[in-house]
Amino acid sequence: MERRFAMKTAEKRIFFRPGDLVAILLVLVLAAGLLWAFLAAGRGRVAEISVNGDVVAELPLSKDAVYPIQTNDHHLTVHIENGEVFVTDASCPDKVCEHTGRVSAKGASILCAVARVSVRVVGGGESDADYTAG
Repeated sequence: MERRFAMKTAEKRIFFRPGDLVAILLVLVLAAGLLWAFLAAGRGRVAEISVNGDVVAELPLSKDAVYPIQTNDHHLTVHIENGEVFVTDASCPDKVCEHTGRVSAKGASILCAVARVSVRVVGGGESDADYTAG
């Protein structure tokens, strides 16, 4: 009798219950949605470079680039690497633009008041941040 009981429990062993399958599918759908949102977040963002209030270049953050800027008395270099934009080699005395660091969020900006240069991130949907501090 014990042997029959043991066989019946072995035959009834089920690897997944219906609820387990639903939970697994839910986790997979959620993971796919997060992956899609993460990959789509960086699309369309552009670094808009202005000198004296006039837009002189729009560079996509999806492609690494170096853009030197020469104004009347000052120069600086705008770099785009890994979806972020930053400034190096600024000739201004305070170098606030260099100290701003790397920015990538929509609406974030780098300003050099002395050279009258601004670099602003535009495009790519809504920004998650209300305020970005450099």
